[in-house]
Amino acid sequence: MGDVFDFDEDGLSSEFEKNARIDDAEQGTEAPFSAGSDTDGQGVQFFQKFQSGGVVSVGPIGQRLGTSYKVQIDEFYDAENLDSRSNSTNGPVTNEKPKSITRRKPKIQDFEQLKVLGKGSYGKVLLVKHRKTGKLYAQKQLQKASMIVNAKNYEQTLTERTILKKVTHPNIVKLYYALQDFDKVYLILEYLDGGELFHYLREERILSEKVACFYVAELILALRHLHINAGVIYRDLKPENCMLNSRGHLVLTDFGLSKASGECRSLFGTAEYMAPEVIRGEPYDSQCDWWSLGAVMYDMLTGSPPFTGNNHKRIMDKILKQKVQYPFYLSQDAKDLLRRLLNKNPAKRINCDTEFETVRKYRFFRYINWDDLEAQNDDKLPPPILPVITDPEEAENFDEEFTSMAITPPSSPIGESLFETIEQSRSTSTSSFIPIQRPDPENSNDLKKSVYFTGFSYTNETLLPR
Repeated sequence: MGDVFDFDEDGLSSEFEKNARIDDAEQGTEAPFSAGSDTDGQGVQFFQKFQSGGVVSVGPIGQRLGTSYKVQIDEFYDAENLDSRSNSTNGPVTNEKPKSITRRKPKIQDFEQLKVLGKGSYGKVLLVKHRKTGKLYAQKQLQKASMIVNAKNYEQTLTERTILKKVTHPNIVKLYYALQDFDKVYLILEYLDGGELFHYLREERILSEKVACFYVAELILALRHLHINAGVIYRDLKPENCMLNSRGHLVLTDFGLSKASGECRSLFGTAEYMAPEVIRGEPYDSQCDWWSLGAVMYDMLTGSPPFTGNNHKRIMDKILKQKVQYPFYLSQDAKDLLRRLLNKNPAKRINCDTEFETVRKYRFFRYINWDDLEAQNDDKLPPPILPVITDPEEAENFDEEFTSMAITPPSSPIGESLFETIEQSRSTSTSSFIPIQRPDPENSNDLKKSVYFTGFSYTNETLLPR
C-alpha cells in the first residue's frame, strides 16, 4: 500500500525543469523555471480590465509584464469573475463585455464626514466625501429614535426619498443614495457648493430685477416639472430652499413637505410664503406654489416677504385680510407679474403650468432667453451670481454658525468587518426593526400597523457610470 504514495521528488522536479527549458528554447528565450510560471510555454497570463484598454498581469510578483492602470472615479471592478473577461483562461484576450456588473452595496461607512452644512428640527445636513472616489455629497440624516416620538419625521423623509427617486431635472437636487444604519436614516444628495440663495439675498439686501428674473424663471422651470411630470405639489417654497450650484444655477431642495397628489387639505408650509387657500383649510392644488413663487419674488426685490409679523397667527391673518403693498421703486413690469401671482383667489391667479407661453412673454423676463435658460447655456446666458469657491471641502458659502460646529462621532464605533456581519444578520431579522405607531385616520382610537425601515435603502443607478 505504501508503494502507491512513494514517488521520486528529485526526479519529478528535474522533469519539470527540463520541460521548461525546452519550451523556452522553442520560443527563442531562455529563463529558469520558477514557481507560478505557466508550463505550457505561453508565459504569464493576462486579463483585460473591464471597459478599458489597460492590460494587467496576474503572474507572480516580480514577473508582471502588463501595463499598469488607474481605476477611475466611481469605476467598479469585479475581481471574482475574471473568466468573463476572456473567452478562455489560456486563450487570447477579447473586448467582449460581461452582461452585467454586480455593484457592491454602499454603506454609510463609505463616506467621511467633513463639516456641518445645516441643522433643523429634522436633524443635520453634513458635507461628506466618498472615501474611495473623493466625490463630495450633502448627507441629510435623521435619528430613528426621533421618528418613534414623531412619525411625521419619518413620513417626510420617506416622501423626499420617494419624490427625488423619480424626479430628474437640472433645477432640482439629485438623490444618489438612501441608506440606513442602527441609529439613523440618510439621504446622500447632490452637494450644492454655491450655498443658499438666502445667503446672497441677506448680503445684498435686495436683488435687481435683472438678477431676480433669472432665478424666478429657473424656479418656474423646476415647479412646472414637479407639477406636470411628477404630479407633485411642492408646498414649501422659500429662499432657504433655493440653493446655487458651483455654476450659479438655482437648484430646488428639501422635499419633506411636498405631496405627490393632485389635491390637498393639510396645513403645511412656511407662514410667510403660504397661500391663502392653504391657511383657510380649503382643498388646494399646485396653484398654491405660484402664490409662494410670488412671495419669494417679492422677497428678492424688496428684502422681505409681502406679509410679516412677530408670530405665525398675525402673519396668516394679514395674508387673508390685507392687500399687498408694492414699494414705489418696483417697475411696472415687476408689479404686473406680482399682482398676477399674489392673487388671493386661486382661480384668478396665473397658472404657469397651463399659461406658460403667456408667462414667457412677460416684459419682466425680457432679460433672458428661455431656450438658453432651459438648456443652461452659460455661454449665451450666464447666471448673474457666480459663487466664489476656492476649496469645495471648506463649504465657504454656508453659514459659519453651522460649518464651525463639531461633528458628533458615532456613538459606538465598531470595526467594518464586524459591522457588516451584524448588519447582514439584522437585515434578515424583523425583530431588529424599529416600529413606528401612527394613529389610524379612520379610527382615532386605534393605531395603524407599525411602519418599519424596510425597503428604505436605494441607489440611483442612472447617476452612476456605465
